[in-house]
Amino acid sequence: MKTGSNGLSYPVENRPNPGELVEVGPGIFWLRMPLPISLNHINLWLLEEQDGWTIVDTGMATEETKALWEEIFSTYLNSKPVTRVIVTHMHFDHLGLAGWLVEKWGATLCMSRAEYLSSRVILEEIKADPPESTVAFFKAAGVDEKILDDFKLRFNDRANFASPLPSHYRRLHDNEVLQIGSLQWAVVMGEGHSPEHACLLCKSLNILIAGDQILPRITPNISVRPDEPAANPLQSWLDTCEYLNRHLDKDVLILPSHGDPFYGAHIRLQDMLEEHKKGLQDLLEFCSQPRSVTEVFPVLFRSEINIGNMVIAVGEAIAHLNYLLDTGELAVNIDGDGIARYMQT
Repeated sequence: MKTGSNGLSYPVENRPNPGELVEVGPGIFWLRMPLPISLNHINLWLLEEQDGWTIVDTGMATEETKALWEEIFSTYLNSKPVTRVIVTHMHFDHLGLAGWLVEKWGATLCMSRAEYLSSRVILEEIKADPPESTVAFFKAAGVDEKILDDFKLRFNDRANFASPLPSHYRRLHDNEVLQIGSLQWAVVMGEGHSPEHACLLCKSLNILIAGDQILPRITPNISVRPDEPAANPLQSWLDTCEYLNRHLDKDVLILPSHGDPFYGAHIRLQDMLEEHKKGLQDLLEFCSQPRSVTEVFPVLFRSEINIGNMVIAVGEAIAHLNYLLDTGELAVNIDGDGIARYMQT
């Protein structure tokens, strides 16, 4: 078992190659799919039942990912059908092929209500030009006009990464127990990274399929979206991390959506909590003078912010600023050129 510099332990020695499965628990199989973005892979999970299979998360809707799924179906399913597709949350690396898989197998799509309905709205929205309110959201953040023009041109590109969702689904509820084969999996809802993110906890094996809620090496993106500009998702995400820190067993095996399966959930949760709290304190100190959203990037992000990651950076920066607005430590004013400026109260 490998131990990383952050104190986490990684019990699975070999990652699955594309089109392969690695068993990480009885009837629990790990597969990896490529992503056409800087985060170059996603972990997906196949759960075996007596007479079928459950898929947890799907990958993006690319021809490469479809071909890899077909390879897995022909090699590993033992003539048993896929009966259920569980999607942890609405982001397209998790949701992208849900509709294709459901249609192919006649399977049941299982999601939380907020994730399903949000997905339907987003998939409809990206068929058209960005709403004026969305463009205004980024203008007020101080985003450069050239980047805004690029954003408007590429707004519909995301539609290529998700197949149409079915018109009906089976709703997942917090704390409900799913019988999948011989194992029981409790649904554990989280908020902040997405509206109603579903993790799956098998208490008998002490395994958590964590989605993006707990990742071993990177922190999930916590963003404010243009359709809810005053939201405080960071508070929701911190509350979820505190809850998991209190309730997860110290020896739980985490199956994350990015990175390798690991032990050390409490170490990782505490590190993420402390990282965000430090970021908030640094941000508050930086706002001793009026600052725009784009001006606070150097305080919050180590990597360079460019056209490719600007949208995510704006959303995450506003999430931190809104947190401090809600605590009353910051105030915001719109200056003469329409830019929002944040300053200590």
